[in-house]
Amino acid sequence: MNFEDTLAKMLAAAKTATGTHWKDMSSYLEDEFARAKDEAAAIAMEVAHRTKTPEQAKIEMEAIEESLRDVRLAATVDVKAAAQDAINAALDVLRAAVNEAAKVPIF
Repeated sequence: MNFEDTLAKMLAAAKTATGTHWKDMSSYLEDEFARAKDEAAAIAMEVAHRTKTPEQAKIEMEAIEESLRDVRLAATVDVKAAAQDAINAALDVLRAAVNEAAKVPIF
């Protein structure tokens, strides 16, 4: 059994398993960050043009912050799912390598 080769295969399987999650999460984060940026810019401009008071703006900025905290919760769940998929993929590779080396299914 070539442990270095097995490690490389485990890492490759884990990377592949998490790739889908990253693609989904990066699009989601990009959309949420863009929305927060646009809202914050609009609030700043309203304060600058004196159509909104700093106190009003502060309340609205706190709402944006809360919204991004919700995004953090969603990201946490997705990261856990990605980690589980990565671990499962790596274990599949390790299981196959061990069983092949032992010539009987032991793992």
